[in-house]
Amino acid sequence: MVYRMRTYQIDPDKLERFSEFFHNYLLPNQLRFGSKLVGRWVNSDKTSIMAIWEYKDLAQYKSIEEKIKRTNLHKRAQIRKDELGPLFFSTHQEFWEMTSDYSMLGGSR
Repeated sequence: MVYRMRTYQIDPDKLERFSEFFHNYLLPNQLRFGSKLVGRWVNSDKTSIMAIWEYKDLAQYKSIEEKIKRTNLHKRAQIRKDELGPLFFSTHQEFWEMTSDYSMLGGSR
């Protein structure tokens, strides 16, 4: 498995607008082509959002991204993004590979 960690630095006042854009445009297209959203988090001062996506491998990620670029939803997302103005200051993504499968380990808190 490969995991894509994408982090956005945002204006806290734009968190709701950013989340709405994510849920209406980015998420549906990703899910449509097989991306798996592991989770999405915001830090305590609401200045950073991180999403973690799971893929079988890097080739699957690249294939999904190419398919998304050809959709009408992607075109509408670009138009909507222009209408909304800047939703984030910067973004960064990294790809991580799992070193071992720990899902079978139990534990108590």
